[in-house]
Amino acid sequence: MDLESQPDAVIRLKLDQLKSDFYEYIEKNSEKIDTNIPVFYGQVIATLEKALPGINDDLYDRFIDSITLRVLEKSAMSTDVSYAAKLFDYAERNKHKKTGKTLNEIVLGIILIKTEKYSEAIERLKKYRNVDAMICPALAYCYLVRALPSGGPDADEAIRGPTPNALAAREQMIEMIRLNPPVNRLREMGIGEDPGMNRIFWFMLKKAIEWFPENREFLRIGIDKASKDNRRDIKEELLGIATERFFNDMYFLRELYKLKIENRDAGGVAGVVRQMTQQFPDDPEPIYYGIKLAIMTTHADVFYRFRKLAVAKNIPRTVLALLDFGFEIMSGKKNEALACLDEVKNVFGRHHYFVTLLDYVARDIFSDDEKKARQAKKALIDSIDQYCLTLLKVEDS
Repeated sequence: MDLESQPDAVIRLKLDQLKSDFYEYIEKNSEKIDTNIPVFYGQVIATLEKALPGINDDLYDRFIDSITLRVLEKSAMSTDVSYAAKLFDYAERNKHKKTGKTLNEIVLGIILIKTEKYSEAIERLKKYRNVDAMICPALAYCYLVRALPSGGPDADEAIRGPTPNALAAREQMIEMIRLNPPVNRLREMGIGEDPGMNRIFWFMLKKAIEWFPENREFLRIGIDKASKDNRRDIKEELLGIATERFFNDMYFLRELYKLKIENRDAGGVAGVVRQMTQQFPDDPEPIYYGIKLAIMTTHADVFYRFRKLAVAKNIPRTVLALLDFGFEIMSGKKNEALACLDEVKNVFGRHHYFVTLLDYVARDIFSDDEKKARQAKKALIDSIDQYCLTLLKVEDS
């Protein structure tokens, strides 16, 4: 089949399989690859061009990057800067596009940190502070380590006050806030899983939270990364600090609400909703969360109390209709749920494509298959939630 006629998803699937095969080969033949890098890249190129001829340049180059990073990771010389530079040089020669060496330079910078060549790491990484939120903390760490007293001339200066390096560490953390780089872009590039770099990030972030207790952005970035990394322990710790220091900040209250939901802590969720309502009495968002809690717990009195508030706040009819449907179906009232679904169809009018999917999911909820019913309930609540949050213009900021 002509490659151009295949969906991108299918091409990526084939690339992933090819990548998996090469990863297995690299695992078993790392030493052999190290001794003859050109031959290995010749095999990679030949296999790729045979399996996926005419692949677009971006996918081709990303594949070469992923193979190169795996070779470096498995090599006995993974902390040798000259070896890594030579490996990247071969990789660059075999790419279709010459789009700069950001990936290579960041990896070399990480190696320099691992080998305690902090001054060289600073020079290598400082150009890439806007690439990912991990870069500024890495630079700050390099400065902070250089600032530590070692009995030399810096020891007396450290006693008198912050050294230039210690101040530079703080400046790098402030620079992260100013630049607001993306979180986990390095992971997308294939280098965001390094345990050492992650430890440095969390160490420096917690230092910044101590240094700048009035700045909410360090906590926001940390919570964002903890969520994306599935580090619930760190997220709980940061939210504890955030909700104490910034008790009236909707972003932190929203994240705490999500965490309590994940932990199935109905009492905790109710407490967060109560705090939201007190802090933002004119905002419809806390009311929505109250209704959502009532749907999940099927407490009718709570549902109708918050629904009355929602009507008073002029929450859109489409949102109310969906929430009515969600409550009845989660309460197991089939006839009432189907009646509410008819109302949803009426309210949505010609924009009924979303309702069509809800109709199919509703049938599965009333299935005798418990697993299917449970999965359908989750799909229905998630889809209604996402739609309502979009319509209410709730933003995670």
